[in-house]
Amino acid sequence: MKRKFLLIVLVICLIISLLVNTANAASFIATMTASKTTVAESTEFTVTVKVSNIDAGTNGINSVEGIFSYDNKVFEAVTNSGISGLNEWAPNYFADTGKIVLFKTSYTKNDEDILQITLKTKAGTAGKSGVVSFKNISASNSEAEIPAADISTTITVGNSSSANAGNTSSNQETNSTPQQIATTVPVNNTNTNTNTTNNAIVSSNIVTPSTVNKTSDNTNVSDVDSTTESDIPYTGASDNIMRAIFVVLVIAGISYLKYESIKEN
Repeated sequence: MKRKFLLIVLVICLIISLLVNTANAASFIATMTASKTTVAESTEFTVTVKVSNIDAGTNGINSVEGIFSYDNKVFEAVTNSGISGLNEWAPNYFADTGKIVLFKTSYTKNDEDILQITLKTKAGTAGKSGVVSFKNISASNSEAEIPAADISTTITVGNSSSANAGNTSSNQETNSTPQQIATTVPVNNTNTNTNTTNNAIVSSNIVTPSTVNKTSDNTNVSDVDSTTESDIPYTGASDNIMRAIFVVLVIAGISYLKYESIKEN
């Protein structure tokens, strides 16, 4: 009798383990790409969010959400008109929390762009850098919530000439003022100027991503409770596990009663 009971418990544990592993296997990758990484003052640019490597069961995913944030000392305020869905993804933007929720009428497993955001640099910000990010990202396949890593991109503000020249402009002019030097710094912040004095000036004029994230004025709402009525609808892997446990327990109970009945006869 004890052996039969232990066998039933072992089967239940095995089923739970399989269900948990199946739920944890779901995954996808989110990436962010900017149309320009060096942008002139008072100029618009876009960032695009893409999903790829979707492993979410047979169907794929049909909703994605995350918290959008940006440095409001470098970029002007983003409005609903600046948020666009791509490839039939429909976005909802909540400006007070920065939350963006995207839905698609059909499931997808394809690598595709899902979101485009239009931003504009502020006047008088030449030489500064600002971070645009999408955090707390998750997708749904209507059965489970699938998380993804945070994504971001850094934008450097230059004057018109440096922005048009792109990221290949070299900083070779030794008589440039500190402001001119800062506007020609490449995006990766690698300074090729051999003049050590000017290098020190450039470093003091560039706002690093870590500085941006620490400023109290940064429009970063990741610490705000973003639970709203428009959260992604899904049943949840835990519900499926509980149903499976219940079914197994019922079957085990019926089997045990039949066994006792046969034994008594």
